[in-house]
Amino acid sequence: MSEDQPPKTPEVEMEEPVKEEDSAELKQKISELERTLADKDSELTKKEAEISPLADKVKKFEDEAASKDEKISKFNDELKDLKSVDAENKEKVKGLEHRLSQKELEITRLEGSVEDLSIAKKKIEDLQKEYKKLEEEMRSLTKLFENEPRYTILKDLDEFGEMRMNQVAMKAGVAPVQAKKWLEELERAGLVEIHDEGRDSNPLVSKKK
Repeated sequence: MSEDQPPKTPEVEMEEPVKEEDSAELKQKISELERTLADKDSELTKKEAEISPLADKVKKFEDEAASKDEKISKFNDELKDLKSVDAENKEKVKGLEHRLSQKELEITRLEGSVEDLSIAKKKIEDLQKEYKKLEEEMRSLTKLFENEPRYTILKDLDEFGEMRMNQVAMKAGVAPVQAKKWLEELERAGLVEIHDEGRDSNPLVSKKK
């Protein structure tokens, strides 16, 4: 086709004119379809109204199911914990049964030694009496030695922990030579300890530990 030539107009087939009878029939069909569509819309609205509460019920059931699932999960966790505790308790029971068995053996041995226990009990009672007697004698001796200088020195060392020899002499009210003599006697008895006696003219003195 040349650019100077105008485009051809497509040929359109002309429809035959609709007859008046056909037009009335068509309008009647359209009217019937519209009524049917209106009925369907009404039915749809009615169904939607019926479905709405059902949907709410379904949602409620789903929420309840989710809640029950959560509870079931929680119960399963608790059951798992209980099983774990049960296993621990079984181990503890085994341990207690073992200890009980050992105690029963000990009881059997002890029952076989009732006579020895009776003898031991008698010895303990005798020792308690003897200890009580010695305790009374010790109290009497303590009263006798309360004014004894060496006893006073031991009491001072108990109170102060460590003292110089000159301090001991001063507290006892005697010359250092006398105090040294008493301290050496106490040292030989294993009651006190004189530190650096040979190198220090006024050595440190403490109770023997």
